[in-house]
Amino acid sequence: MQLKKIIIVISILSVALLACIKQVDVKTRNVKPILVVEGNITTDSTPYTVRLTYSGLVKYAENIADQYLEKDAKVTISDDQGKTTTLTYTSQGNYITTDSTYTGKTGRSYFVTVVLKDGTNYISTPEKMKTPIPVDSLNVQFVNYFDINVPTRLDVYINTRDPSQEENYYRWTFNGYIGRVTPGVGCGFGCTMFQYCYQKIINNDVNILSDAYINGNEIKNQKVGSCYIYSYFDPFVDIGQISLTKEAYQFWESYQAQQTRTGGILDPLPAAIKGNVYNANNPDEFALGYFSAAAITHRKVVIVPYGITPYLLQQSAQQFVPTVSIACFDYFPNTLAYPPPPAKQYPPPPGWEKADSLSVYW
Repeated sequence: MQLKKIIIVISILSVALLACIKQVDVKTRNVKPILVVEGNITTDSTPYTVRLTYSGLVKYAENIADQYLEKDAKVTISDDQGKTTTLTYTSQGNYITTDSTYTGKTGRSYFVTVVLKDGTNYISTPEKMKTPIPVDSLNVQFVNYFDINVPTRLDVYINTRDPSQEENYYRWTFNGYIGRVTPGVGCGFGCTMFQYCYQKIINNDVNILSDAYINGNEIKNQKVGSCYIYSYFDPFVDIGQISLTKEAYQFWESYQAQQTRTGGILDPLPAAIKGNVYNANNPDEFALGYFSAAAITHRKVVIVPYGITPYLLQQSAQQFVPTVSIACFDYFPNTLAYPPPPAKQYPPPPGWEKADSLSVYW
């Protein structure tokens, strides 16, 4: 009887509590899309790219919907001597330079101008291109860790000497090609072709450093990227060491901090990171993103690993080989294709003919 009374009391209290809950309609905030300007000019002689998009619900950076692309702008890059070059639209919001003689020069200042279809004029704060700093040497370390997501890998580190005459700010890029493998396709009488190919790799991590605590000393064992081991092929690596301005470093530092937040209750709310591109008629109105002028030096190397064995590939990389009969360059994205025999099979990627060779043992 006592238990029955307790159940009745709990039921009454539950109904009373539910009656106290009031439904609230939370109004969502509709934010006007903001222009995003991403680009740079360097001491490289390659075409320079400026990308124009708009903030919004973008799922994939490499495949942005049309409503978030700016296709009708007039984009120019200029220096402090009045020399300019016009960029041409290609796709996915990208504008590229077409004048191969227009290259970044150390000591010159550069800025970008973007004029939208409605006449709105955006301009970046000029940046002076600093002196490039070369990479002294490389170290490569074999990492014998693998799981269902990644095979074993080679971690690449650089060493360089920081100049003591001024403040220096660094950013590193890492790209190249690694070997991939598939069962290939049949070509008659037990022949198989297109089993192997080179796949392009790009490390999109923001890898930066200030010399605030190491001014004039050696930068040792700075990790710049990884090459995953899927086959016997030697990795082809291109490391770029970029000399940033202080303002560009602070932008990427803020970006990096926002990307590495844990989502804890004490983390600040994410906010748009102010770059250096603003409305020429209203300096308080900023675009997102950043346009930089940065000197860059490259170190290209072909890594020759001497410890790859059939057992290693079987244990760590076999799960990444498809079971269907298919050409390697048809299965994996961003790979180099080549014609069938008698053409040379598995030709190495172009551009590394004069690269150093680095042997790795473990």
